[in-house]
Amino acid sequence: MVLALTLSLAAWSLAATAQEGRYQAVPIDSGAEYGTEKALILDTVAGHLWIWVESPAVNDEPGGRYLIYQGQLEPGKTMGQVIDRQEWRSSTPLPGD
Repeated sequence: MVLALTLSLAAWSLAATAQEGRYQAVPIDSGAEYGTEKALILDTVAGHLWIWVESPAVNDEPGGRYLIYQGQLEPGKTMGQVIDRQEWRSSTPLPGD
């Protein structure tokens, strides 16, 4: 009985330790000059990414808080390998085109 209790407490302790620090947040420069806050959030176990954005209300524009899912990381096979690519065309032609 004591051994079973000790083993279950040890397993619980290891599980709790493994969860510490699972989510890491890195501040991102928002590029805005009026107080928008941004952070990249990484799930270090499953590799999911989110962007957290909070912005104040300014003049007629409402403020808000958003959590935007960015996808799941994939390991590459070689350094510099492009894992996923998304491209789009500009709707405005360049001068001279």
